Amino acid sequence: MLTITNTRPEHLRNIEKISAPKGDDGYFKAENFLQHMRRFPEGQFIALMDGKPVGYAITMRTDYSPYDPPLSWMDAIGDMSLSRHNPAGQWLYGVDFCIHTDYRRCGIGTKMYQARFNLVKRLNLQGFYIGGMLAGYYRYHNMMSVREYADQVIRGKIEDPTVSMQIHRGFQPRAVIENYIEDAPEYTSAMLLVWPNPVRIAIPVPA
Repeated sequence: MLTITNTRPEHLRNIEKISAPKGDDGYFKAENFLQHMRRFPEGQFIALMDGKPVGYAITMRTDYSPYDPPLSWMDAIGDMSLSRHNPAGQWLYGVDFCIHTDYRRCGIGTKMYQARFNLVKRLNLQGFYIGGMLAGYYRYHNMMSVREYADQVIRGKIEDPTVSMQIHRGFQPRAVIENYIEDAPEYTSAMLLVWPNPVRIAIPVPA
């Protein structure tokens, strides 16, 4: 049975293994997940399959709008502890999302996205945005620029394994973010994707 719930301390070592299965540097560690929980507990999610942690999602709140010039991933989050989390921020930012390779295509992604959409509605935020990695670009980088590739993905001419799925889930493409993360050039670019809150209630400003 699949359960989506908020991350708890007893899950940390297991999700560290999902984040960095080979103990790689540059990935989130258990102490980072604990810092996220302290900053924004309701924004940290874990997928449990029959009680076993098989995936996680990290989010934070921000007042940096997706309609402002796009930031790189590290500039957006501040550091691995999410130092740029703003408890009063009006946007939910998708920091990281990972599912164990043995449990992909089991409906976990759908449930994890729905949990975050529900959080946006519950907190009455303006919306949810992410940098969706253009994961398929490496196959085309010798044939076209990343912006040409992104345009083909938006038009439905090319199916990107990450961004196309996110567009199908209701995210709206806004911009290409080159050098979103540090890696070889064919792996560094992302699409800025926005999910506006469809049920947001405007709060009157006192006169």
